[in-house]
Amino acid sequence: MHINPPPPPPLLLPPEDNQTSNLSHELLIASLAIQRAALLTKRVLQTLDNLPPPPSPTCYPSTPINGHSFFPSTFTSSSLQPSSYNPNARRLSIAKPDASPVTIADFAAQALLISAIHAHFPHDSFIGEEDSSSLRADPDLCAQVWELVSSTKLEDDQAEGLLGKRPETVGEMLGVIDLGCSSGGSMKKTRFWSMDPIDGTSAFLKGEQYAVSLALIDENGRELLGLLACPNLPVWAAVKGERIEEGVVDREGMGVMLSAVRASGYALLRPMGRGRLLGAVRRISRRKSKQMSEPVRVEELHFVDSSVSCATDSSKVEVLAEKAGVRETKRTEIYSSHMRYAAMVLGGREFVQVRFPQKAKGEAAPWCLWDHAGSQLIYSESGAGKVTDLEGRPIDFGTGRKLTNNWGLITADESVHGKILELASEVLNDAKEQV
Repeated sequence: MHINPPPPPPLLLPPEDNQTSNLSHELLIASLAIQRAALLTKRVLQTLDNLPPPPSPTCYPSTPINGHSFFPSTFTSSSLQPSSYNPNARRLSIAKPDASPVTIADFAAQALLISAIHAHFPHDSFIGEEDSSSLRADPDLCAQVWELVSSTKLEDDQAEGLLGKRPETVGEMLGVIDLGCSSGGSMKKTRFWSMDPIDGTSAFLKGEQYAVSLALIDENGRELLGLLACPNLPVWAAVKGERIEEGVVDREGMGVMLSAVRASGYALLRPMGRGRLLGAVRRISRRKSKQMSEPVRVEELHFVDSSVSCATDSSKVEVLAEKAGVRETKRTEIYSSHMRYAAMVLGGREFVQVRFPQKAKGEAAPWCLWDHAGSQLIYSESGAGKVTDLEGRPIDFGTGRKLTNNWGLITADESVHGKILELASEVLNDAKEQV
């Protein structure tokens, strides 16, 4: 799997990206890799039928795959069906120990992401969400993943060729997936890539908003690159900065990609295609906004949250909003963790995200690195935003697979972050007194 690729052809990397420091090659390969992974997820989505929604919106167990041939032998560009739940989609998924679903698209997308990055940067390590144990135990499941991996290609031969050698056998595919199983114990000695092949799998199964995330992190635990594919987010909505909604999906196209490089001072928004990279349609840099001289008013905050998330307590967000003097809580409701960050990037300075863990500090399990890495960099580079935990500490991505040095989350404009941190502390103290 190790190759020494030639320098990337400049024509594959749009001009606005050629000026982004010495990470231009990493940015190019990562952008093409995440676009190919997004293409794979769209192939699976095209098999979902338009059926009535389930009684429970997101947190449901999945049933084992039964060998159903779920996708067409050839990929067409027909429209996606409207956002809906399909009971047949359960055939595409299995249940993890925590009852959250993982689909064949999760496994296949991770295989394609790692194979492309590993081919160009063989000394880098990986932290991915999935491992191959379920595939090794289930031949039918493994066969379906293999068909996806072996048949999903970018439609531009030059772009596909640049991604390097892909797995040639089932055994190689399983080995590539397991490259993402690092415990992270030695990550302080080398840079590594974090990925979530499908963030928001439950929403993905319903044809709603989900993301493919990829981040490059240095040996000090700092994000260097952040890329986020939002395959169901319409380009027009992203360009206009419209509020992201679960049911407003891109049925015709491939959605959008957000990306940022550390210390660049901006984030890029581009539509995704099925071949080479398309040019950016929006450069997000709120630091140059005329409104930056005025602080955000606390009573005008717009909260980005998920009331159905099993990991966070939205009732505390409501209490915080009341303390802030927000008369009517303005909220963007999105299940996917990374899509909530996307809502922050594309929204206004009044957008804020506060995540209170369901359990108290010391009782709650640390959150997973891949649910946050990359998107935080995109947010912070896109403007004067600040990201900390509920105790005001920066997020430490150098602790391995779990964010063991942090508890909770606040993402907000710098002008109002301190006040939100103060209010969050009051909410937590009030909760302790009520116990």
